[in-house]
Amino acid sequence: MRQSGKNYKRIVVKVGSSLFYRGKDLDILNLFDVISSISGLIKLQAKEVIIVSSGAIALGMELMKLKFRPKEVSILQAAAAIGQNVLMDSYSKYFKKYGMICSQILLTWDDFDNRQRYLNAKNTLLTLLKLGVVPIINENDTISTEEIKFGDNDRLSALVATLIN
Repeated sequence: MRQSGKNYKRIVVKVGSSLFYRGKDLDILNLFDVISSISGLIKLQAKEVIIVSSGAIALGMELMKLKFRPKEVSILQAAAAIGQNVLMDSYSKYFKKYGMICSQILLTWDDFDNRQRYLNAKNTLLTLLKLGVVPIINENDTISTEEIKFGDNDRLSALVATLIN
């Protein structure tokens, strides 16, 4: 993980599909390394960490035995619905090894445009952090279609960082 010279209390970690997914299955060692590092930030350095994680569509495509990324949005949405479960199960299993729990939050761009939904997301995230839970955020690809077309978790992680100050 890259770190700046500043000492932030809250950190947003963006995990891309390629970090832990190598075309056939989860790369357990990479995922475990990421979780180990995040666990250290939380337990040893008292940081609050939020993860913005990609990977649901890729994992779903693997389970569906698709060799190429489909062009049909409905199939991509189905892959996201299948893969999100595997993604969260993996995070949960490995955080549990460190005595930690994680949560799932699925967001859309509309959640940032609607003031009430924005405040709800912010309050939920801040409450989870106070409780020592690691929020794992992904785009809600089963609902949104624009995000699937562009796959922009980089932008999502920047919006989340702004959301939690």
